[in-house]
Formats: sequence, structure tokens, C-alpha cells
Amino acid sequence: MKRVLFVVYQSPAGSIWVNEALRSAFGMYGEDLEPSILLMEDAVVAVNKNTHPENLGCLSLSMSFKYLERYGTPIYVVKEDLEKRKIKEEDVEPTWKAKIISQNEVSEFIHSFDRVIIF
Repeated sequence: MKRVLFVVYQSPAGSIWVNEALRSAFGMYGEDLEPSILLMEDAVVAVNKNTHPENLGCLSLSMSFKYLERYGTPIYVVKEDLEKRKIKEEDVEPTWKAKIISQNEVSEFIHSFDRVIIF
């Protein structure tokens, strides 16, 4: 099974990229592909408990969480980007089940995938 990583770096506020990465990842399961999502830079805002993308016309979090749980899609978040945006680890919505990685791990992490799609 090929591993595909979706990297999102733009904020969910005013952009559709977090939403599109989720939709794209959920669509991969029917194609014998194993998707993961890496949120970095401004996109880490999406994991904050107080972010509500559904208010922006994006896929609702409750629907996203349902699919994340069903498929077990791994979500990764860059620790330094959380800190830069003043999001504490305890402020990360637990339903994301986000794995926090360090900035100095990102390069090796990205290179461990067969394909990388950047939003």
C-alpha cells in the first residue's frame, strides 16, 4: 500500500485547504492508498478547540471527526508552529488525536512517504 502525505500550511480561516486535505484523504481509502495529514505553519490553527471551520462553509468538524475515527487517518502537527500561534498542547482538540512532531523531524518525516501533496 502506498503512503500519501497531505501537507497543509495555510490557516483554515479564509482558506479551504485544511478542508480539502481532509476530503482528499478520506477519498484515498477506496484507492488502496494510506493517507496522512501534516498541519504546519498557520494550518495548525485547525486543531485548536475554539476553531469552527463549519462557520466558514467548510466540512464540519463533527463530520471530519467521524471520518477520522472511522478510517484512523493520522494527523500530525508541528510543535513549534503551535507554540508560535500560542496554541498549547492542552488546547488541541482531543478528537483530532494529533501527533505532535518537532520542526527538525519534518524533513525526514516528509521523505518517509511515497507521495507528498502540498496544499
